[in-house]
Amino acid sequence: MEIYTKNKRLWLWLLAMVMMIGSQAQTSQVTVRKGITYCTAQFPGQDKMEKLCFDFYEPEGRGDTLRPLVITVFGGGFVLGSRSYEDMAAWCNRLAKDGYAAASIDYRLMPATKSSYKGLVRAGYMAAQDVSAAVRFFKANSGKYGIDTNRIYLLGQSAGAVAIIHALYMDEDERPKMTLEPPVLPPLHSQGDAETMARTFSVAGAVLLWGCIFDPEMIDPDETTPVCFIHGGKDKILPADSGYAFSLSRLPYVYGSQVMAERLQKLGSCPFELHILDEEPHAFYFKYLYVYQLDKLKFDKCYQLATKFMKKH
Repeated sequence: MEIYTKNKRLWLWLLAMVMMIGSQAQTSQVTVRKGITYCTAQFPGQDKMEKLCFDFYEPEGRGDTLRPLVITVFGGGFVLGSRSYEDMAAWCNRLAKDGYAAASIDYRLMPATKSSYKGLVRAGYMAAQDVSAAVRFFKANSGKYGIDTNRIYLLGQSAGAVAIIHALYMDEDERPKMTLEPPVLPPLHSQGDAETMARTFSVAGAVLLWGCIFDPEMIDPDETTPVCFIHGGKDKILPADSGYAFSLSRLPYVYGSQVMAERLQKLGSCPFELHILDEEPHAFYFKYLYVYQLDKLKFDKCYQLATKFMKKH
């Protein structure tokens, strides 16, 4: 009986040690580096240039492996938001645990006092400039970060998705006239240092969560990046079909995932997926709109759709 008791204690102790080691491995398998500069840019209403940064997540023990990279872009109506938002950190942590490298990026935000039709259009254009700069930065620095440049993906929600959409589909002759009014904004793919500027903007795919486009005619037959649309059917902020942003007639009339998918279907030159969740509102993987606490089940659903799409392409 005494021997059994000692053996049982030994096994319990060993089990506890294994569980503790396993727990440590689980929490330490992702390396995170924060606040790395990828670009400097002029912010709205300011004369000086300021840094745009990213947080970089990767599996521990990279070795010589070149990993696919997912660049995540937060939402917030172009007036608020952060690369450290709970959903961005959740995306990046989970992607890194699944073997990807992931980067959550800054982009320029406009002052809330300039939240107008013109301000929103110009802010969306500048955010698209910053998304382009981030992609080209990672291409220029792929060796430093262990990135396979043939497997760079973009993932954005709400305003972040809008920025990605316009980086993908807007040509110079399709720019909104408001971006050419003083102070004139530079060309879409003109941000970055010399090494960044030497690279072209292109990605292997994009995951677009409840985004929209200013004009679906911007999508041309030669624009063939695979895209995955995820949208709530009851979205009143950026509708899945079309309507005014935030349901306010003083803001731009926009076209959502359903319309963009119909345009791609008509052109027939680009692989895409469309996932409309009929009963869901805007940004439905948050428990409450503008309260950035995730609903785990809904986030998991989006994660599975996104990673299945990226693995396919």
